[in-house]
Amino acid sequence: MYRKQENFMTNFAINQGYQQQLFVQPVVAVPSNEISADIIEQLNDLIMAQYDMSLFERRIFIAIIEQISDDLLEVGHMKVVPEILLDARQIIAASGLKGESAFQELQKATINLIKHVCKITEADGLLQVSLLSSAKYMKGKGQIKLQIDSNLHQYLLKLKRQFSIYSLEKLILFKSYYSQCLYELFRKMPKSNGTLTLSVEQLRKILRVGETEYERYYDFKRYIIQQAQKEFAIHDTSFDFKEKKQGKKVIALQFIFRK
Repeated sequence: MYRKQENFMTNFAINQGYQQQLFVQPVVAVPSNEISADIIEQLNDLIMAQYDMSLFERRIFIAIIEQISDDLLEVGHMKVVPEILLDARQIIAASGLKGESAFQELQKATINLIKHVCKITEADGLLQVSLLSSAKYMKGKGQIKLQIDSNLHQYLLKLKRQFSIYSLEKLILFKSYYSQCLYELFRKMPKSNGTLTLSVEQLRKILRVGETEYERYYDFKRYIIQQAQKEFAIHDTSFDFKEKKQGKKVIALQFIFRK
């Protein structure tokens, strides 16, 4: 389930309107966690970024959100974000990888985060800023020093405060990338009488499953839906599902959430 580690860079213009409808609007509709339209628009690219990350990248990104400082530091005549210190060994252990290849994957993840440019619409123009400015691996210490652009600081703080309800720390416990995405989706989308129905085509688009990946519905169900069902059993979003068919073909799934 580490296929996303090889392909992080995507164009967020593709399907962004579709994803806004599926992921962002439902959040605004939740009465207990109302978020202004302006904040949703500003944070959309940050929210969407999570769905293209490998497990390593997501763990790093969540750790950044959890540890981001409330205040900037004054250095000379500039304001900077305090460095964030991560335990590389802890991230590797949580990912289930071992040996030198694990450190290579970790380095690849920070490189991808540095390469990714997030686009945020501000009152006076369009801000283009990297999710991560730099990463320094401390020799012999098993630690990584991360630096964030000060222009991104306020938006990471908003993400931390507005979306704490989704318990971001739970995401890193899932073994499957798709389970992480489904967990966030189920938490954010409104449900009718404890159920949620989505077409198989919608699910493939939401999860960004490639056209040649899990082409057979049997594989899609086994490795994505049933894997998530197994992992969700110990969380607060456990579910059953029913298949809706057109003839013999399964065209949609109705998710039934246990209370």
